[in-house]
Amino acid sequence: MNLIRELAQKSYDIKIWKSVTRELNAIERYLNSCPKVVAEQICEMMHLERQKLIVPITPSREQIRNEWLAVEYEGKGFDERVPEIYTDKGERVRSKSELLIANELFRANIPYRYEYPVYIKRWGTIYPDFMVLALAKKKEVYWEHFGRMDDPEYAEKAVQKIEAYAENGYVIGDNLIVTFETRQSVFTTRKVQMIIEQYLL
Repeated sequence: MNLIRELAQKSYDIKIWKSVTRELNAIERYLNSCPKVVAEQICEMMHLERQKLIVPITPSREQIRNEWLAVEYEGKGFDERVPEIYTDKGERVRSKSELLIANELFRANIPYRYEYPVYIKRWGTIYPDFMVLALAKKKEVYWEHFGRMDDPEYAEKAVQKIEAYAENGYVIGDNLIVTFETRQSVFTTRKVQMIIEQYLL
């Protein structure tokens, strides 16, 4: 019986090897026949002055970024009792953790909007901590940081908000980033950098 199994496995392994070899050869042929520069890259390779004279088939990343950042909006106001914390970009945020996120996004040259108003069912208008434009993935991603998760009432509201996001089609790890913090588990710059590398670059 062992010999029969070995022969059957050997036959299967040979067929798999042949199939994988054919697939690899097809991939290599395709890659060798691909142009080194795709159509969307041609405009970006031209002189800057010439780029201004043409209408490309697709806007460049820089154009998309600039148009996205140019959108004007009114964020949530600040209470007079809230301490004044300013990012490297010069905008005001509400906490040191938001400062970490904003500064790392800025350093990574990732466009973002702070507390951009968004309407979601069951919750109404919300102001996500950050709306981020992930250019590499060509999509907008919301980033919510919950900084007082050891407060039971705060934690309950955070869970309800995450559930409302989910009901409106926002998926953690896809178009929604959620980070947490307690007095014992401190949010750090390294954690922010890891999240940016994993989800936004």
